[in-house]
Amino acid sequence: MKASCNQNFRPLLFFIKNKKITSFLSLFLTLAFLNLIISCSYYNVRSVTTSSETMSSQIDEFNKTQKYAVIHSGPNTWHLNNLVLNEDNKTISGMVQAVDPNHIPRKPRELKRVHRYSRSAKETPLNEVHFYISTNNIPDFGSQITIPFSEIISISVNDKNSGRSIANAFLGTLGVIAVISIIVLATKSSCPFIYVKNGEEYVFTGELYPGIITANQQRDDYLLLPNLTKGNNEYSIKITNELKEIQYTDFVQLLEINHPNNVKVLLDKNGDLHTFSNIISPNNVLADNLIIDNNPTLIKDNNSYLFNSVIINSSSIRNIELEFNKPKRTENAKLFLTVKNSMWLDYVFGKFNQQFGTYYSQFQKDQQTVSIEKSTKWINEQNIPLSIYLKTASGWELVDRINTVGPMASRDIAVPIDLSNIVGEEVVIKLETGFMFWEVDYAGIDFTENLALDVKYINPYEALDGNNNVTNLLLTSDQNYFVQPNIGDEVVVNFKINESSLDLNRTFFLKNRGYYNYVRNYAGNADFQKLKLFKKPGAFTDFSKYEYEALMDYEDQFDLASNTN
Repeated sequence: MKASCNQNFRPLLFFIKNKKITSFLSLFLTLAFLNLIISCSYYNVRSVTTSSETMSSQIDEFNKTQKYAVIHSGPNTWHLNNLVLNEDNKTISGMVQAVDPNHIPRKPRELKRVHRYSRSAKETPLNEVHFYISTNNIPDFGSQITIPFSEIISISVNDKNSGRSIANAFLGTLGVIAVISIIVLATKSSCPFIYVKNGEEYVFTGELYPGIITANQQRDDYLLLPNLTKGNNEYSIKITNELKEIQYTDFVQLLEINHPNNVKVLLDKNGDLHTFSNIISPNNVLADNLIIDNNPTLIKDNNSYLFNSVIINSSSIRNIELEFNKPKRTENAKLFLTVKNSMWLDYVFGKFNQQFGTYYSQFQKDQQTVSIEKSTKWINEQNIPLSIYLKTASGWELVDRINTVGPMASRDIAVPIDLSNIVGEEVVIKLETGFMFWEVDYAGIDFTENLALDVKYINPYEALDGNNNVTNLLLTSDQNYFVQPNIGDEVVVNFKINESSLDLNRTFFLKNRGYYNYVRNYAGNADFQKLKLFKKPGAFTDFSKYEYEALMDYEDQFDLASNTN
């Protein structure tokens, strides 16, 4: 997300000083936030436009995506199990069964276009296809039945109602102020915010060293920056503290890469350069082994996979699989992802920290000296990263783990992949994480060779903290930190750049390094017996799923009560 930021207006300071407004907006924005989270528990009934010429192909597509077939015959409704399509005879057939209770809507589908369904259901209405037929049959359950195309009056499906019209109107009105306020007013966590100057205004761009909450976890981070449309041979950024935390920035450096106009450039998490000139979309996308619509991966439109599908088993780990065609004699590829962490991860991590009560400050202090190997092991075992797997002859092979990138803005991510161990001409990639920890907006793959391009490394010539010149603190990675301890602290960092070439495009990255500590004043005593359970692998993602289901149960009860009034 990008939004303009007026240099002279600090929205968070405004909320801190105006307690009554803060109290009201806290409630309002929290409800709005929860509405965005639970909005996918609604669906729209959509009629499928069909004809005798296209009906076969449409029903075949429903079969491929394993749709749950419901037959409406007059006032009677039943499930057609193991649906078989006969294109020559133009019929569908299968076994008659009672409709599973989890596929029975609270109100008849015909009475309203938008319906709500329970999150606790093992199956969801999003996986249904409904056939309305002209005959009024009451077949015996367990019997086989054949239905000619000529008897099918209409077909409809249930589409997810994502609530994006509400969200877009809400965010369009309040913009970055609203989203940041949700985080601050509910004591959420994040990272230093970065703004890039474009002409006379600073534009919000992203977050620095996301997820690095202890000194021992520090690593180089590479943030893609926007290209300037207005400038004066200078690239200017602003790093701000707008949350309840103390930020320690060790190092920033601007990277400039000139490249052909038809090429995209990304750096992977190790800082290695990758070029993209022919990004291919997936043929199929499977969410937790079920084929689903691949449209959310085709364009960057904030229509994302949320890793929150309802599955029958008790696992709190979620995945999506991406299937691509591989050109012959190709042994290397580059995965292109547009991703971000969810606000839910931010929220549930805060709920976890809250359980430490008054002991939290000591706990955070102790964590500063825990080895990076131990902390990384816990993070991986809790499925917090986005793990990338490749399907090979010997099974799923771990390719990489993507570290957290923050919830405030999506990032474009490059992941190099060695294809030498796969079988056949299909590349299958699995993205796996804990329950609702990530959002994937776009996915593609490129099989072209990387171009040899030069990277220009530019150190800041000036860094101003008010009237104080702090440039020396940001020039090298030496653990001599520039510290921002208070909400409202900011530093403007300037880099000298050359005029852009008319024949080439250029891409900028900010190499950065640092960490931050939360400022929290939790009440109550720590429940150490309960907290010890989080040492178990997968405990935190189980906690995420439990908290989400508890919230959904509460919302279900609220919705039920409102409907009975």
